[in-house]
Amino acid sequence: MARRPEFLRSIDPVPTAIERHMTAMGFHQSRSYFDWCRENGFTESFEKSRGDLQAERAAFDTTVEKQKKQSRLHKAPKAFLQAVCLGDLTSDEISRPNYKRTAAEIEASNESREARKSLLEMLLTLVRYDDLVFGSVPGREDMAFVRGLIKLHDRKALWLRPLHQWKTRSKNPVRQFGELTHHLFDKFGDVPSLMEVVWLRNDRPSWRYRDWYVHLGRGHNLRTAKSPVKVTKKIAHEFVRAPHDYTVEQAVRWGQLRALGSGPNTINALVATRLGRSFENEEFWFTVLRFIAENPMLDPRQIGPLVDYLQNQRFEPTEVEVAPGNWRQEPPPQPGLSMRGRTVDTLLRQVDAWHKGLSRVRRLSGEAYARADFDGIALERSSRGRSSRWTVRQLRSARELQIEGAELRHCVSSYHWSCARGYCTIWSLSRSGDGKSFERRQTIEVNKSGTIVQCRGLANRDPSSEEWSVIKDWAREADLQIAPYL
Repeated sequence: MARRPEFLRSIDPVPTAIERHMTAMGFHQSRSYFDWCRENGFTESFEKSRGDLQAERAAFDTTVEKQKKQSRLHKAPKAFLQAVCLGDLTSDEISRPNYKRTAAEIEASNESREARKSLLEMLLTLVRYDDLVFGSVPGREDMAFVRGLIKLHDRKALWLRPLHQWKTRSKNPVRQFGELTHHLFDKFGDVPSLMEVVWLRNDRPSWRYRDWYVHLGRGHNLRTAKSPVKVTKKIAHEFVRAPHDYTVEQAVRWGQLRALGSGPNTINALVATRLGRSFENEEFWFTVLRFIAENPMLDPRQIGPLVDYLQNQRFEPTEVEVAPGNWRQEPPPQPGLSMRGRTVDTLLRQVDAWHKGLSRVRRLSGEAYARADFDGIALERSSRGRSSRWTVRQLRSARELQIEGAELRHCVSSYHWSCARGYCTIWSLSRSGDGKSFERRQTIEVNKSGTIVQCRGLANRDPSSEEWSVIKDWAREADLQIAPYL
């Protein structure tokens, strides 16, 4: 039997019986052996009976056998898919990341056994396109193609063409998936490519947008689909001409503003705000769209602050101290705010005054916001021989939001109530190193679904490529999604 090298035995002495036991299990250091014991529910000790050692060895052999079984299945994708769809293998038993993700998505589908058999037939038909079944959108591990395949299967009764007739010459899984959606649901080839991603999304509104895809694919007009906004003939016409990298929500805003006569620069600024993510309080916000369209010389850089100001004044409650340490929630400052009769100059002066008020650190509730379910990150990066330390941390109080907003000259302070009510969390990306002091670089908003929906730096600038790289690394580490429009 193999023995540990002499130098290891001298620095890490272990009782002879335990040494033989460890070596047989492939452990050469007591630390790695103890780690295994802790992970598998055994005592981290050298004082063990023969029965204890036998139990450990049995557990170890079972784990090895499972790993061998997994290895065989990983080499046989069809057998793997069959085992998962029929419930003979769960994601907890799988270690290979892409296979584990595929199994988890199939488990989350909550389909009946008969539906799983039908899904299995679909996956086996497509298994020759390995990345389409086991891969995800490049750079977006949260967007697994198999999720989209499951959602395509959910509407199998509405397929226009049989799956076995689909063929693709592309080797790019993103293009393959897009072609497949058109093959199954797009009768005339008129559905815009930006709609393809709705099959990969997992948020609540995406259910409606998948219905839109089917509706448009049959040659119907968006005006006759169920929609949270009023869709005119002009809006429907412009919707299908929106930039292909827009989300559905942004494409609707594109259609609305193009119908009102706005240009691309104005629209790009508008869709980067909350209006590019939600249709909540649409009746009021459409009057804002009309105001923006009627003032084409409005600086696009002012649109973001303007939207934040209007949201704060009309919809965000305020907090008033009625006694020392006793705070009361009051209605928004201007719950009846209207765009009627307003001018750009007056409105921008109000926005500026509001910003200055936010930048003054005044006393607000001292309660800390709830800690997020995920952590920040600290990274060391080197570029051209220079080392930098990047940090992402949660801002957990009104005061921290105000300081962040004052230093970066934006209105993150207005997110106080959204943070307090758990609608979102706000994070600060900072950099230090090369003899420079701590420097705030980006403010990041993460919604309650775990999606990064906004990143803004000094004076609302977008992230640089270096900052964006750090944000992506953090998102991957914290298992966060990134909004498609970022």
